Amino acid sequence: MSMSTSVTTPGPDPVPGAGPPPAQVPCIGPSFDLSDWLVARRNAGATPADITEELVGAGWSADTAATVALRSLRRADRRPLLWFSLCWAAGLAAVGTTTGLHQLLAEYPDRMLAALAITVATVMAPIAVACGLHARRVEAASEFAVWSPERRAWFGTLATCTVVVGLVRLIGYLYTVIASLVAATDEPLYGRDLAHVALSLGVALPLFWWSLTEWRRSDVAISGLRDDER
Repeated sequence: MSMSTSVTTPGPDPVPGAGPPPAQVPCIGPSFDLSDWLVARRNAGATPADITEELVGAGWSADTAATVALRSLRRADRRPLLWFSLCWAAGLAAVGTTTGLHQLLAEYPDRMLAALAITVATVMAPIAVACGLHARRVEAASEFAVWSPERRAWFGTLATCTVVVGLVRLIGYLYTVIASLVAATDEPLYGRDLAHVALSLGVALPLFWWSLTEWRRSDVAISGLRDDER
């Protein structure tokens, strides 16, 4: 009586920091459950960027793959309250600061409005800083947090509102300066007119650039794929 022994040859050790091994994307058919596959990949430590690359490699379009990959996130990965608080606090702090300073620079300032605006800015600025620091700790602790759809939505909203409000104010104050320069009005060019323009640019541009950069970081189709996969 002979006995056969099968020997399993161990594979190479995983490389530290290399991320989860890629999984074969099964063919879509009657028995294919996409939700179960996404849960399995998330449990294996795959981020939406990893899953998107796997789906694109299997022939999916980048946009569809990115949308589907976000469904792998757990509720704890999304943190909607954090991103809502951060973006609203930053936006209100910026609006309060600029409104208060614009009023103080005006020829006939509304000091009640200036006081209200500066009060709002004083309250919201520390909240924005605290939320920003907490957000950085969350992103350092979890590689999934940056892909939250709520993060992307709120930073996109902040960027859009910054452009709209900033442009409206900038156009108004810049018109006053240009009208004085071309003698379209009898009003001379005052230093406060230039200060209004500088204030609008000094707050709107950094806030827009920051919010747009953070929005792009959360877009799987933009930041999660290599250039040749987009």
